[in-house]
Amino acid sequence: MSTSKPVVLITGSNQGLGYYTAQQLASAGKYHVLLTSRALAKAQAALDAIVADSSVPNKAEDFTPIELDITSDSSIASAVSAVESKFGKLDVLVNNASIASAKEASGKELRELYQWHYETNVFSAACVTDAFLPLLKKGEDKRICFVSSGLGSCTWHAEGQYAGAYLVYRSTKSALNMIMVHYAQTLQGEGFIIGGSDPGYCATNLNNHAGFLDPREGAKQIIKSTFGSKEDVHSVVTGSGGKEPF
Repeated sequence: MSTSKPVVLITGSNQGLGYYTAQQLASAGKYHVLLTSRALAKAQAALDAIVADSSVPNKAEDFTPIELDITSDSSIASAVSAVESKFGKLDVLVNNASIASAKEASGKELRELYQWHYETNVFSAACVTDAFLPLLKKGEDKRICFVSSGLGSCTWHAEGQYAGAYLVYRSTKSALNMIMVHYAQTLQGEGFIIGGSDPGYCATNLNNHAGFLDPREGAKQIIKSTFGSKEDVHSVVTGSGGKEPF
């Protein structure tokens, strides 16, 4: 399989912000979106739901479901191999997949809680980026976006904003920001554009739908951070409610 359109891979795109980012981005008709999930069946189900949603025009041929468990090196390697064999390149990577849980809700001890969050939110984002880098270097757009959070701001925390909220999660986003800056500095000479996004407190599975923003709005911010002022990206926000179908 091949496509003349730029190829975009979004981690964790079978639900939440990743789902709506995939939905909105593909609706522009100018990108081929690799919709990923830890289970291929879930990625396919999300693809089917996006195409069936008549409120946002999307075509099945603008998506490819990919199995990708970002916490598994073998799964990452298999995904890289699949993308290379189908497309021979990758134009855009959106590191979206993430977890957030308070100690009380997780049932984990503190050390285990930190390890769990850092494994998913930091180590895996770095490993996915590094693994796909050779294919990204073959792409034309050469864009990487790290979906971060304002909660990762040390300045905000020092000023008392959201004091005490999601300490472990927000520390992972601070670390992710450092990784983002590292790639921005090391890849700028090769024509890469590296961005970070703060989609806001959106109602998704990540926070048990406690967020006060529609994830469709958060997806718009991710697309804006990934593509900047590119005029050929048109975010589509339609429908009501903020709960994704998965």
